[in-house]
Amino acid sequence: MANAPAPSRSLLFLLVALTALGEVSTQLIIPGLGAIEHALQAPQGSALMALSAFVAAFGLGQLLFGPLSDRIGRRPVLIGGLALYVVATLAMLLVTDIQQFIAARVLQGLGACAALVLARTVVRDVWKAEAGPALALTMIGMLYAIVVAPIAGGLLIKLLGWRAPIALALVIGSLVLLLALLFFRESNHHLDPRAAHWRTLGGQYLDLLKGRQYRAYAVALACTYGAMFAVIAGSSAVFINLLGFSSLEYGLNFGLIVSMLIVGSTYTRRNIQRLGPQRIVAMGVTMVAVGGVAALAIYLVFGLSVVGLDIPIALVTLGGGLVLPGSVTGAVMPNAHRAGLAAGLMGFAQMFGATCSGLLLSQLRDGSAAPMIIIQAGLALSALVAFQLLRQRQVKTLSYI
Repeated sequence: MANAPAPSRSLLFLLVALTALGEVSTQLIIPGLGAIEHALQAPQGSALMALSAFVAAFGLGQLLFGPLSDRIGRRPVLIGGLALYVVATLAMLLVTDIQQFIAARVLQGLGACAALVLARTVVRDVWKAEAGPALALTMIGMLYAIVVAPIAGGLLIKLLGWRAPIALALVIGSLVLLLALLFFRESNHHLDPRAAHWRTLGGQYLDLLKGRQYRAYAVALACTYGAMFAVIAGSSAVFINLLGFSSLEYGLNFGLIVSMLIVGSTYTRRNIQRLGPQRIVAMGVTMVAVGGVAALAIYLVFGLSVVGLDIPIALVTLGGGLVLPGSVTGAVMPNAHRAGLAAGLMGFAQMFGATCSGLLLSQLRDGSAAPMIIIQAGLALSALVAFQLLRQRQVKTLSYI
């Protein structure tokens, strides 16, 4: 179709920014969770609930926004979601108590989730059979955000206070909204009037989950990201309160650990067409499980240490760099006729794992590193076992055209 967007570097850059927006929103404020609680006179641990609320909204919203974009188009859903993100982030700067902060985070999560699910869907619309490497490349943008944002957030909090990282997120969200308004053209020219209808939506999701391989990818993604989120949500308290790091030192250390996500995702982008999503994800969940179990074993035998956490967690994040783009590619590529639906459910699975992880962490929190390490190990091992049980035993060459 003549007015359909064509694959281009400028479009890919926008999709990378959209994919990264959710992680930017979270990672920027993680080094300042304690500062937020102190400033808002909130009980200890309540800022962690704000993280979990964001993740829950981020996941649930994708169940609606993905299929809604199949019905009314990608552009209106994307623009509406980004506008909501900007308004919610502005509200976070104006709150006076933790309840208002959590409510604003929920709205911010809904806006950010539209950006993620639409980025994944548009890649499938535009790149078609060549979407695998492009999906992996957009994921690298998200992973760069995980690496860089905690460092930037820690520095801003140290220099300017807890509102500074939120102000940066507001600037980033506003720029992305402006770019989308100016340069993004509709990519879905085969609207489905039956999509996102409340009477049939549940059945459509169940139909997706009937596919054994789709279930394998969804569970692997949920458990892997849940294992990673245990560290994302719990590591600031461990490194700052127990190991004596400053917020800036924590941001630098955390950025170094999760830089392995970029290594893994880069490998995935270069090899996914040759190896296929199933082999990529199988390799990834193995690394995740080994890293998670190793962290627990080292903690039980030798106690808490920086090296005993950093090295195993780096292996978990390396495996995550294979699992995240590999599982999304394997689930969305065969579902071109319902790409929004497939991407939305995978996004929900990812955030469901994170929500469960965050809730477990908040309930089991005892001032030690044990809850974070145990939750990470349990979910990491679950990712490996579930994927091995659910995946197809015979790899066949599939055409995604």
